[in-house]
Amino acid sequence: MLENIGGIAISLASFVAVLGIVVFVHEFGHFQVARWFKVKVESFSIGFGPELLAWTSKAGIRWRIGALPLGGYVKFEGDKDAASQPDVTQAKADKSSGLFHAQPVGIRAAVTAAGPAFNFAFSIAVFAIFFAMFGETVQRPVISGVLPDGAAAAAGIKAGDEVVAINDRRVDDFVELQTAIMVSGGKEMRLVLKRDGAEIPINVTPKVVERKTPFGDTETQGLLGIETRFTKDTLEHRTYNPVEAVVRGGEQTGSIVSTQVNFITALLRGGMSAGHLNGPLGIYQIAGKVTENSVESAGPDASAVKVAESVGIGLVRLAAVLSIAVGFMNLLPLPVLDGGHLVFYAAEAIRGKPIPEKVQAISFQVGLVCILSLFVFATFQDLDRAGLFNVLKGFVAAG
Repeated sequence: MLENIGGIAISLASFVAVLGIVVFVHEFGHFQVARWFKVKVESFSIGFGPELLAWTSKAGIRWRIGALPLGGYVKFEGDKDAASQPDVTQAKADKSSGLFHAQPVGIRAAVTAAGPAFNFAFSIAVFAIFFAMFGETVQRPVISGVLPDGAAAAAGIKAGDEVVAINDRRVDDFVELQTAIMVSGGKEMRLVLKRDGAEIPINVTPKVVERKTPFGDTETQGLLGIETRFTKDTLEHRTYNPVEAVVRGGEQTGSIVSTQVNFITALLRGGMSAGHLNGPLGIYQIAGKVTENSVESAGPDASAVKVAESVGIGLVRLAAVLSIAVGFMNLLPLPVLDGGHLVFYAAEAIRGKPIPEKVQAISFQVGLVCILSLFVFATFQDLDRAGLFNVLKGFVAAG
């Protein structure tokens, strides 16, 4: 019982720490760029709901931590609400007033885009630091075995082949190949194989299959039907100088963004199941798993400092990946999100005047419904992944 309580507490602390970092980075982007342009900020909040901790700075900004750690916001002076819905009376104010909606459209767009931009910059910086400090060990995409009834066998792929390109993009890491296969179920892929020193182009369509996840549920994804083995010949450790580390960090970030785009398209065409979506509970489970794995990797005889270092590195890596997801999601063109605001600003720049307030208000309501629906759906998937519904079915059957 005590072990279960301790595990829940550790997972919860890991979840709050990771999400807190990501939210702070995003909101600090809005905050910092707004300050650069002398836009007045009323409050900066990590979390929603009642204040757990708050203070007011000498600049008059209310810094707060809310009870619900599922996001945050920067509220500018004169905003209608935390979502920064426009107040048309602000547009008539002078730019020097410092009111956000009195600023030129270019400044408003820059402040809005800064949140996702800081998320991506944070991830690049984290990856770059780790690449510079620890380097990177990669498994070359050498195929050691081909399943007889798989898509790879049908396409003529053989053991010993090395994948050097996917859909005209060069690859040198098995993880990249594996990820591309997962999100390409049911869609043809163009591979370039190196065989006996020659490069051979080949087209193959991964099958759509179900697989067991580490959490015990099943998810749908693409499967090519290949195997690989970690050997001294295929494992390669790479080191990077600071410049190379930044470039590699940018490549890693771009690769994750590309994977998210491919995931959405695969989801829409049925190549992947919605079970791959993670809501708050899913992130909580992942954070707990990362902490558990980090403690194990430190070793049973590791000191408390070594364990803390291992956990810290694991959670910061997770925060970097999650930061990309948050930045990407916020650029979706939904009115409540940064991407929706940017669409309005682009339309305003083209029209020479803002979108009518009534249209914006209705759009915000529709966007809010979409976001809440996605949140409920993702939470439903989290609960299903956790096995709650199987337990309930068991109770019903027993009754």
